[in-house]
Amino acid sequence: MSLKLPDLFKVFSNQTRIEIAALIFDSCASASEITEALQAELSTIYRHLKHMKKLGILKSTYSKGVERFDFSSPRVFRILEEAIGFVSETQDYRSHDCSNGICRYYVNGSQEHIEADRLLDVRGEVCPVPDIRTRDTLEEMKAGEILLVIVDYPLSGERIPISAIRNGNELLRRTADEYGDIRIYIRRR
Repeated sequence: MSLKLPDLFKVFSNQTRIEIAALIFDSCASASEITEALQAELSTIYRHLKHMKKLGILKSTYSKGVERFDFSSPRVFRILEEAIGFVSETQDYRSHDCSNGICRYYVNGSQEHIEADRLLDVRGEVCPVPDIRTRDTLEEMKAGEILLVIVDYPLSGERIPISAIRNGNELLRRTADEYGDIRIYIRRR
């Protein structure tokens, strides 16, 4: 099947497929791993994976009898990354310098004994926007600086700490409040 540009955009007009792609961002994954992370039906996830594979967006390999999915080209990753960057610019999701006291406002006057240097508030956004914005913000920071990320999307609350550690940064704390806001403190290494 030959992929046309409208087909590509149609694939990523579905939130579940975007979340699948977000899980594949860091490493190839099996349908079972994606199902567990998204808390969805295996048949639904597998149908999405097969559709994206048929269009050439994903490829798969077998390891010990398990089919693992990955992007067929780094260009797919870059397309998603650029799209997320564009959406972030239009939403003005940028980090804030904490030296002016804005971080204390976001944590109700208390820094929980961790003084953050930068704040990234991406509440209201779903995967992979918080994950990519966090990674980009950490790359802009100096070694030793602390980033406070606030999300309200549970999957991002799980993925961001894992990704931060995998990229060599230090997870200082992850807390959740009664409103569903998750605060993640990461030291840039």
